[in-house]
Amino acid sequence: MKRWTVWAAAGFVWIAAAGGPVRAQEPAQSPLRLDLPGAVSLALERNHEVLRARERIRQLEGRITEVKSQAYPRLGLEAAYRRSYDESFLDLFDGFIPPEEVDFYSLKGTLDQILFSWGRVSTAIEIARVAREQARWQQEAVERDVKLQVHEAFYDLLLAQRLVEVAEETLAQKKRHLDVARKRFQAGVVNEFEVVRARVAVANARPPVIQARNRVRQAVAKLNNLLARPQDAPLEPQGELDQPPLPVRDLSAVIERAWERRPELQALVQARDLAQKNLTLARAEDKPTVGLRAEYGFATQEWDRLDFRREQWSVGVQMTWPFFDSGKTRGKIAQARSQLRDVQIALDQTRQGIALEAKVALDAVEEAEKIIEAAGQNIEQARRALELAEASYRYGVGTALDVTDAELGLTAARTDHARALRDYLVARARVLAVMNDL
Repeated sequence: MKRWTVWAAAGFVWIAAAGGPVRAQEPAQSPLRLDLPGAVSLALERNHEVLRARERIRQLEGRITEVKSQAYPRLGLEAAYRRSYDESFLDLFDGFIPPEEVDFYSLKGTLDQILFSWGRVSTAIEIARVAREQARWQQEAVERDVKLQVHEAFYDLLLAQRLVEVAEETLAQKKRHLDVARKRFQAGVVNEFEVVRARVAVANARPPVIQARNRVRQAVAKLNNLLARPQDAPLEPQGELDQPPLPVRDLSAVIERAWERRPELQALVQARDLAQKNLTLARAEDKPTVGLRAEYGFATQEWDRLDFRREQWSVGVQMTWPFFDSGKTRGKIAQARSQLRDVQIALDQTRQGIALEAKVALDAVEEAEKIIEAAGQNIEQARRALELAEASYRYGVGTALDVTDAELGLTAARTDHARALRDYLVARARVLAVMNDL
């Protein structure tokens, strides 16, 4: 028995030491491949801001159900027990009738129905419905903002990947230049200083590659955050930095279309209607209300005798008129009027802001287009200059400084062109977002 125990312990130690063969290998998570429409669709499905906007609509739908209940009958059940004692009986008949403790039991059903409320109930229902419609427009505004954020994050990721390519190609160029410098040094054409300077150039080209790759990780994290995914979840964008045409370029046409379609404006129009109805509701605050009250039940002083032979019922109409409330109604009316004016001011302010937003976006499109054209022409010239500088240096005609300047010029041209493409795409997306066409 002792021998088997030793062998079992030895086997356990061997398995624990081996470790690897007894643990299942988890498959590596494959990157999510997304194009821009797919990213937008996923964001509208999972983004937290969009989900919160949808929940606000559900809350207001519940509010409508709550307010509508005021117009319908309310049924209730009341049960009561009361024990009383009254010494005032001592004054009757010179104390001939002594006071006693009395029990009282009752059970009844109630019905309450508002018959007339001077429009308070119907106005409250309309207010809840308008608030729901306002929330729907606000949800569309949230979705518009999320779409624009996804576009910008997607283009930032494409730019970051393009800059990684530029940095890596720049590093590769400097490595080729180092190889040429070494060969020329071995041939005795140049001194060791050329090789050292080329090595320094290679070393200086490595940090931009590291920084560019880090910007890719940051761009992935930003896009994943909009998609409600873990920030470090692998993501592979499907797309290129290109230059699609802008369908509308006239400023007045963009502004006019934006004023017709922007959800923020529609939400403010609903807010104006809501403020008007709040004013109507405030004016009805000191008006009379008429309601119906009905009761039916049973009452007795003995619990075992609570039956149908001791029924009680009552039906009545009651009017409540708070004709003097110490200025409460006047204060609510003043607040409602101020709210109505405030909404109109906000509506005018939003219109002006949209017009400015449209102009800024169109100007950014024009600026990016000019930079793209200039940078595109400069890339060809910079590439040709680098070829000539490398050839001249290889054959001993040019200097290493000529090659370095040409490399810097090509890197700058390619970087400017990539950034301009990204800026154009973002500006184009903002113009479409201004018109709510994104």
